[in-house]
Amino acid sequence: MSKWYDRPTKILKMGKDIDYVMCIDENGSSNNLTYVLKQISNDREVSEDDKYFTITGCIFTKEQYMNSKKIIKSLKNKYWENGVFYDRKMKKDKAVCFHSREIRKHDNCFNDKIINYEEFMIELTDVMKKIECKIISISINLYEYLKKGYTHNVYNVAFDFLLERYIYATRNNKKGIIMLEARGKDEDKELLEHISKVINKTGTKKISSKELFSKIDGVYFNPKWNEEYSSTYVGLEITDLFSYPIHKYVKRNTKDKAFLTFETKIEGYPNYKNKGIKIFP
Repeated sequence: MSKWYDRPTKILKMGKDIDYVMCIDENGSSNNLTYVLKQISNDREVSEDDKYFTITGCIFTKEQYMNSKKIIKSLKNKYWENGVFYDRKMKKDKAVCFHSREIRKHDNCFNDKIINYEEFMIELTDVMKKIECKIISISINLYEYLKKGYTHNVYNVAFDFLLERYIYATRNNKKGIIMLEARGKDEDKELLEHISKVINKTGTKKISSKELFSKIDGVYFNPKWNEEYSSTYVGLEITDLFSYPIHKYVKRNTKDKAFLTFETKIEGYPNYKNKGIKIFP
């Protein structure tokens, strides 16, 4: 049987000996480096929207994760029969997936004609308050990154910082797994090679590979839905809902309503600068 580090694999069930799961989502594009570099070379300005790449991790204990699944399922069942909607593009029934972008744009099953949108948003805000987890987030300022002459893969740099903060946030001898949203075959393979190297061999600047290996039981790449589209991976949905407002906060330095609902969950609150939220450089 192949190990998680042989190839990008999805996880369907958490083992009994797992204490934590950290789910990860991203905002902005790590591929924006080329564009930003071109702007710098031509002495042109770079907008705040193009400047930042963010990855956010939500750390759940196993119990918190199971409770979160129940809370999210209950909300879905209230607004969609059995938490399912008919996708006209795919011409099939699909489990509802809480995707920040679709919710903001009132798209698909979040259309005002399908649900009472305003009422749903009030309840979703309450759900975000109820969910228990620790939030850690890393943002790379691509403009400053290039200006300072850094050349390493941006996603890898951000991920290493996130790994370190995961260890700081779970200072004990317990084991956890990491779940990312699958992006693409080549991208996932490239990222896994880096993660595997860091956990199994090199460590990060601040955490040894020995400690990482003893505390991280596997890194997995899951899609938004299972193969039948009958269920979703709730941790990825929750992280998606938390990640965008953090990305927005980093870009604008303002806290929107969504950010304020979960701010206390950010590691190090109220002094989360460089702890729960780190901006590099």
